[in-house]
Amino acid sequence: MKYLLTILFFSCTVLLNAQQANNLIQKGNEAYRKGDYAAAAEQYKSALRKDPQNNTARFNLANTLQRQNQSVEATKNYDDIIAQSDESSLKAASNYNKGLAYLQQKDLQKAIAAFEASLKQDATDEDARENLQKALNELKKQQGGAQDKQQKQKKNPEQKKKQPPLNKEMMQQKFNELRNQEKQLQQKLQSKNNTSQPEKDW
Repeated sequence: MKYLLTILFFSCTVLLNAQQANNLIQKGNEAYRKGDYAAAAEQYKSALRKDPQNNTARFNLANTLQRQNQSVEATKNYDDIIAQSDESSLKAASNYNKGLAYLQQKDLQKAIAAFEASLKQDATDEDARENLQKALNELKKQQGGAQDKQQKQKKNPEQKKKQPPLNKEMMQQKFNELRNQEKQLQQKLQSKNNTSQPEKDW
């Protein structure tokens, strides 16, 4: 009889906590719809304190954090849902939103992996497919830009190698000009020496 009372008490406590958590989730949803994301996040956190396994509260909290540009924290909550939930639609939505969070963090490879995981859970999700394609295109563009930079860096040493012969030619030309100027100076000096000598008087 003692064990039965304990089980009944525990069941009532769990039900009461779940009911309180659901009420807090509803309050959080109202704040979210009004755009008061800070208040919504507090309600969802309170719901999770009452019922730590409540994936609805966790999912809504993650979405609220993402709205507040706290994408790293949002990603952790999505990961918790993916690990805990048996519901494929919730996992798909969590992976999709995680992909968006990674896009916000400019981590294209992780975003691509998240969108692919979302499509494994729900192959009909056109938004996931579209965002996956955008992320792949952006990654290709970045990799193409990196290849262009490498090619330019490879071309620059070739240009530097071509420049020294040009410099040698210019130096040779300058050297020739200086030699000509020197010859002209010597000729002038010789002509002066010839004219400055007095003529001998016989």
